[in-house]
Amino acid sequence: MADESDPFECRLMFSSLLTKLNASQQAIQKVANYAMRHRNLSEDLYSCIIEVLEQASYNARLNIIYVLDAIFSASQKARYSSYIDQTRPDLPRIIHAVVAGGPQGVLNIPNTQKILNNWKRKGYFDDKELDEAGKPLLEHGSSLPTKTNAEAFSKDDVLRRIEEDRERHKRLREEIWIRPPEESKDAEFEEFWSTTETLDPESDYESMMVQNMLRLPHYSWNMMLNQRSTL
Repeated sequence: MADESDPFECRLMFSSLLTKLNASQQAIQKVANYAMRHRNLSEDLYSCIIEVLEQASYNARLNIIYVLDAIFSASQKARYSSYIDQTRPDLPRIIHAVVAGGPQGVLNIPNTQKILNNWKRKGYFDDKELDEAGKPLLEHGSSLPTKTNAEAFSKDDVLRRIEEDRERHKRLREEIWIRPPEESKDAEFEEFWSTTETLDPESDYESMMVQNMLRLPHYSWNMMLNQRSTL
């Protein structure tokens, strides 16, 4: 960590990095590394993130939320909480900035939802905090037509967006396979268990039976199904 950092110069450099940010993993990680290297100025750098976020284009705002994700990941490894603590009260403000504003904001909803799911899985924030912050995703996703004003985007815009989304998703795919060292051996099972709906005897057993019949067609599933229907 840089102990003798000039706050003014750091703000200028960090703002410049955020303004020039693109969707590549290298660019996102470069900004996150700078934030961690100068974390003695975390309050100044965090305020830069919010300022640039609210002034940037909607595509750039999505890149910035991926920067936050990279900063949180590095913070968790370093057992450093300042960036996460500063973000906590601003979660609704940040999510609203990324997804509000018509068709361009709506395009950011799927990626933003993936980020929130990752933050929930990593335990950066309480589930209630993330659910509250995620309300704009539901509101803006349902308040606009399913067909998003296609005239607003050229073919080049669409192709560029597809390529950038592919680049952004690389990081999240990698994060899924990285498990914290202190995590229990059953953590993945417990995560799936907690997100699985309760078994419904009225419908789930028959669905399971159908799947069994498809995979083992020579077994006497029909007899079992008939026995169940007579109960």
